[in-house]
Amino acid sequence: MDFRIEQPFWLLLAIPAAVYFAWTYRRSAKGPRHSARVLLLLRTLAAFCLIVSAASPFLLLRSDEQKIFFLADRSASMSGSEEDVDAWLPEASDGRTPNSGIRVLSFAGSVREGRDDGGLKNERSSGGTGETNLEQAIRHAAAAAAGDPARIVLLSDGRQTRGDALGYVRSSLPPGITIDAAVLSGRKKEDASLTSLEVPSSGRAGEAMELTVTVDSTFATTGRLLLFKDDRPAGERNITLAAGENRFTFTEVQPDEGSIKYEVQIIAEGDGVPENNRMTAVTEIEGPPRFLVVGQDGAESPAGKWIGGGGVQVDRIGAGQLPNELSSYLAYDGIVFDNVPGHLVGEKRMGLINQAVKTFGTGFMMIGGEESFGLGGYFETPIEELLPVSMDVTGKHVIPSLGLMIVLDRSGSMTGSKLEMAKEAASRSVALLREEDVLGFIAFDDQPIEVIGTELVGDTKDALEKIYSIAPGGGTDIFPAVQLAVERLADQDVQRKHIILLTDGMSSAAGDYGGVLKEAEASGITMSTVAIGSDADRILLEQLAGLGAGRFYDVRSADTVPAILSRETAMLSRTYIVDEPFRPAVREAEGWRILTGELPTMNAYIATTVKPAADVIMESPEGDPVLAEWRYGLGRSIAYTPDSGGWSGGFTSWEGWPGFWKAAAARMLPSFREEPFEVRRNADGSYRVTGTGASSFIDAAVIDEDGRELEASVDPTGPGSATVRFDAQPGLVFFRISGDGETYSKIGLTVPYGDEYRPGAPDGELLAALAAASGGKVLDNPADALRTPGQVQLEMKPVRNWFLLLSMLLFFADITLRRFGVPADAIKLRRRGAEPGEGRGKETSHVEKLLDAKRKNK
Repeated sequence: MDFRIEQPFWLLLAIPAAVYFAWTYRRSAKGPRHSARVLLLLRTLAAFCLIVSAASPFLLLRSDEQKIFFLADRSASMSGSEEDVDAWLPEASDGRTPNSGIRVLSFAGSVREGRDDGGLKNERSSGGTGETNLEQAIRHAAAAAAGDPARIVLLSDGRQTRGDALGYVRSSLPPGITIDAAVLSGRKKEDASLTSLEVPSSGRAGEAMELTVTVDSTFATTGRLLLFKDDRPAGERNITLAAGENRFTFTEVQPDEGSIKYEVQIIAEGDGVPENNRMTAVTEIEGPPRFLVVGQDGAESPAGKWIGGGGVQVDRIGAGQLPNELSSYLAYDGIVFDNVPGHLVGEKRMGLINQAVKTFGTGFMMIGGEESFGLGGYFETPIEELLPVSMDVTGKHVIPSLGLMIVLDRSGSMTGSKLEMAKEAASRSVALLREEDVLGFIAFDDQPIEVIGTELVGDTKDALEKIYSIAPGGGTDIFPAVQLAVERLADQDVQRKHIILLTDGMSSAAGDYGGVLKEAEASGITMSTVAIGSDADRILLEQLAGLGAGRFYDVRSADTVPAILSRETAMLSRTYIVDEPFRPAVREAEGWRILTGELPTMNAYIATTVKPAADVIMESPEGDPVLAEWRYGLGRSIAYTPDSGGWSGGFTSWEGWPGFWKAAAARMLPSFREEPFEVRRNADGSYRVTGTGASSFIDAAVIDEDGRELEASVDPTGPGSATVRFDAQPGLVFFRISGDGETYSKIGLTVPYGDEYRPGAPDGELLAALAAASGGKVLDNPADALRTPGQVQLEMKPVRNWFLLLSMLLFFADITLRRFGVPADAIKLRRRGAEPGEGRGKETSHVEKLLDAKRKNK
């Protein structure tokens, strides 16, 4: 045991403290010197203990405990080594001593706790297995040691793809931590991998374009090379591969314009690594404007006919055909929704369109109708965010009082995204309600639970907290929940009463649904049902919606549920359709010269509220926007609240009607100036962006195919050039590059598969360097992982608090003795030869002298 002080400079305080106590001792009142000396001793000891505690004292004790952390590499390059890794752990744990504390950590791109029982057969890193971050794994284990000596046993092939493990060990590894390394390797597999897909960044319609594919193979084999264009098959070729690099060329004639996505896939005999068999690239084909007009499934929008022509290309699809990749939307200059309900679009595709408009300048227009705007369920969606109008019309029109009951399945099968999206949907419905509306919420599994009692909405914050607190439960029994919902709504004094039932399963028991819904009809209650997923009882739910005079929604994807609940709530809680004939007034005509003179009358429109920064082009006599636009990010969006047919009234026969749609198309076209930029991938995975124009400053945003903006750093490297760094999974990403904030460019690039999937030998040199830098060794035998430490393991035990406690005790003892005096027994110990009572007599004599002096003064 060794006593040490971490901050000895605090001990210098003892000097002024000693001077102070000596001075006070000399100037203390006259009295028994022995009492003063006792009090001085207590004060001195108390101050000394306080000063020592400030100096952070600790004891160095010999530690018999040995902390050992096994770091098991579970990255893709270690595929096939599971048995080797698992063989190390039991053998090492079998030889553990009572003082050995063993923890197992599994890692790849991130670190995950394993088990300490010597097995990891089913453990996988929570991070992407396509990466190996040795530095993060070592940091995690070092932090888990909590300052104590520890040994890290690294079971890996050493092929790090992220981080700098050796730099960290040499500069920042805490003292007392050593690293042992066992060099393992994944099972050797033959591999045929795509290493590049070269496509010209731009071209013209009708030109022949060469696509060059490079394949690296570790062995000679045969296979097929498949080419896809915008996710549709475009070519196939039988190929023979030699060991090494192989190059193939496709020739494509471009009949289309816009962004074209190409994907190549290789299927080779004997290929053992499928993760590196796909590669994607994008080219931009110059041509006339191209628009996507979306209508309801089975009902083609007439707007496409009016927008098209004059060199403008128009693609018409139903809402169910909307693509799920950002690249498909970037192929268009503008997107038009004609009376499209939100539940057919879904949150994901709404987000992609939002990103296309905001980041890449694609135009957007929404046309009204009974399935559009607020009635389409777009409240608080990415589509509402990009529009110049909002769906809330509170305070503008007569709004009936509403009693809404949401009945939500919380059974075990709803666990995950289904339940979370359902709760998000419920929260949006609550946001549409007013304080004087009535809300009830029942969650059910095999029993119904009233999450929110049927009462006035009041404070929506409390209601939302209760909704988000719902947790999944057990089985599914629908009837008791429906029966309870009808009972709770029946006596409510509101103008409209409605139940929304959401479930993804089959009810475990039957019930008298007909009788309950007859009672509901008598009380003025309607009911809509939502079937989520393929396991829901669609027959029952459709029957319930029919008996309840509501609507049935067949939902395959949970991300459409919010739009459904918003639509249901909006239809009941708002009077959206204004169906009185009127003549619109023109407020702003810039860009809309066709809207001059006396305009025809219109028959109806969907009520909305214009956003503060939007421009109202036409408005109704009630002040509602009929035609509005604004700039959203780089793009422009337009809201036309009548429909494209009967609601537009005399406009459909007006001679300026085709010109109106041409003007709308022109307003949607990008208005920024494009400048060509060149983007090249560097060896370290970063990207160099170079401008070919006069721009001196470059900014960039990076968006993946799912519409997520990636966190990217842009470091200027010179006038008109920059280096962009970001983390992304292999696949297609899009750069939105701006020069001086006035010029923009859109470039699609492929993030190739990582080095993790490239064939290669273990990096034994790196593992040996890690061991040498930390004082460890490269292990050949699992038993060596538990060897006796080569040096004495010392453990620091802070004792600061003990000195603080002792200082406080001495301080209180000093106060007590000064208040009550030093006991006579203490005096006797000091004066062994004194007579009994001598000390007390002298003490009394001194008091008597003081009393006599006081009498004389009187």
